[in-house]
Amino acid sequence: MKVLIVGDIVGRSGLNRLKAELLSRKDIDFCIVNGENAASGRGVRVKEYNEILDDGADVITMGNHMYYRKEMASEYAKLKRLAIPANLTNLVGNKNVVVEKNGLRFGVINLIGTFAMGDIIENNVRNPFTVVMEQIEELNKQNLDYIFVDFHAEATAEKIAMGHYLKDKVNCVYGTHTHVQTADERIFDTGMAYITDVGMTGPKDSVLGLKKEIAVERFTSGKFIHYECSTNDAMFNAIEVEFDDVSKKAISIKRINLN
Repeated sequence: MKVLIVGDIVGRSGLNRLKAELLSRKDIDFCIVNGENAASGRGVRVKEYNEILDDGADVITMGNHMYYRKEMASEYAKLKRLAIPANLTNLVGNKNVVVEKNGLRFGVINLIGTFAMGDIIENNVRNPFTVVMEQIEELNKQNLDYIFVDFHAEATAEKIAMGHYLKDKVNCVYGTHTHVQTADERIFDTGMAYITDVGMTGPKDSVLGLKKEIAVERFTSGKFIHYECSTNDAMFNAIEVEFDDVSKKAISIKRINLN
């Protein structure tokens, strides 16, 4: 059984690249996409949600940019395949998503980190290590075959610690948010797949999706300049994890980094 996990989709070029890649990959049994930058680099709307699912994703996860779309605050809970960070205290949505596909039951948990994620996050977040155990306990009552955890966090140490913490409790822990793919993919001795950050599917001639001219001006001048998403061709970052159909343990994890 093969699962494709796609790193943060950024803007229209990221959406276009996602569609092209999913259309070309016919051997994937399940697909999870982080969509929290899909709407011009800042959040997700219903139209991007539907587009990503129509392209072939099974579950969409989120992160800190969901606050930029204030009109979506009352909509998140209605989107049944959208998992919001379960440890946020000030937004209503699906703290986990369960999908049945091809006779298997998949559970997906989304969490957000506690370091350098912005005041609106850090003032409204519970300990992700506590919350993830609550979510796993809930999912374990639902006779699942696989559980995946998207940890949307800045600090690599926090994500690595989560991997060790959950190595005998779930099937895969992976990080999102930094938009830079890490080269530390591994399979723990328990059979859990792990990577610190999946990376970004978005404009490659940019600074994490932001127009490079704006990013440079921000850093050199110290001034706030309004965000503008780059529109050039996108790179594609993802991981492909293969599991043994009997033991449900990971037998391979492969980084995908395509220009």
